[in-house]
Amino acid sequence: MTLVAGSPVRLDWSGRKAETWSWLPPDEIEPETLQQVHDIGSLDVGVRVAVMPDAHKGYGMPIGCMLATEGAVVPYAVGVDIGCGMIAAKTTLGLGDVTPERVREALAGIYKRVPVGQPSRRDPKQGSFETRQDSVALREWWDEGGRDDAVLRGTRERADRQVGTLGGGNHFVELQADLEGALWFMLHTGSRSFGKAVCDRWHAEALARCASEGIVLPNRELAYLDVRSPAGTSYLRDMRYAMRFAEESRARIYESTTEALRNTFGALDVRQTIETHHNFAVAESHDGRDLLVHRKGAVRTTDATGAGVMVTIPGSMQTGSYIGLGKPSALALDTCSHGAGRKLGRNAVRKANVGVDIQAEMLGQGICLVCPEGADTLDEAGRAYKDIEDVMTRQRDLVDPVTKLRPLGVVKG
Repeated sequence: MTLVAGSPVRLDWSGRKAETWSWLPPDEIEPETLQQVHDIGSLDVGVRVAVMPDAHKGYGMPIGCMLATEGAVVPYAVGVDIGCGMIAAKTTLGLGDVTPERVREALAGIYKRVPVGQPSRRDPKQGSFETRQDSVALREWWDEGGRDDAVLRGTRERADRQVGTLGGGNHFVELQADLEGALWFMLHTGSRSFGKAVCDRWHAEALARCASEGIVLPNRELAYLDVRSPAGTSYLRDMRYAMRFAEESRARIYESTTEALRNTFGALDVRQTIETHHNFAVAESHDGRDLLVHRKGAVRTTDATGAGVMVTIPGSMQTGSYIGLGKPSALALDTCSHGAGRKLGRNAVRKANVGVDIQAEMLGQGICLVCPEGADTLDEAGRAYKDIEDVMTRQRDLVDPVTKLRPLGVVKG
């Protein structure tokens, strides 16, 4: 089946409940991902599904999808890294200020200031601060009911050591240049252990609720809560605080990054900043219906007035990224992709590229990679991701490319 770029196709199958549109033809969606699309579209509370061109398998719902429901919230349709997102910043520096040595020095300065990576046997404290960081979001969550939740209150100590940290996987701080030679930086992180604890806690509650009420689910990972119930309102409260925690983390990393850049390059200002969430649920009105719109690995393209907003769409640490201007879309409910999207799982990348020194490979491309000693970042190589140019072409009715960025160097966990 051929899909004209920017022309979505409607998907149908036996048992479908939600109107479902895809910006990928079905024969280009991997089988496990397509099954997950069928699962979310078969939920009895589903109203609309949009499959983005970067869609790939997730927990319950694919990453790179939008699900609109009526009266229900699905914790795994938001995901474990609640509020994950990006900041892109255009500085007053230009390529004339940049040398490979100064890029490495700046990245080393970021690495020194921002804990990266995940806990390991070798270093159980990897990726966290030694002491609590007094997160404003956590303090306010605690005072608004967090302290009364016997399941979640124990997460505060660990989470407070992770605010302002990067994490691992596909999270990064990257130095980039646009086609006019301006220096940018982009950072990507989320709610770390706090968001996962929130998701796990309320998914378990949703499972128990669906079992007790005899609700038949297409997949156990799609258990849902009534948004009007105490559990539903509590999840949405905790989700919003996890989003605020993620925003606070990004703000702190932003400050640490600008400090490191000034320490290396001298005086600089930031001319433009763009922040984008891509794991969240929000109440929206569409076609006269009040819906809860879940975006998992997907970005809202408009503001409350319906006007298009600027969004960040990264490729990979070896390819380009884009700044785009979102467009309204009745079919996608104002949604676009959050990046290139994986085409290979982490283990598959490692098995197919045994012996590859990704740090040396990137250096040969003029890209500096800074990461913890012994970190296995091969699974984040460009070959693990879909072609960002193809993704942008396929969603040209959802977002207009504005600025293309190429990587100069990256800090990874």
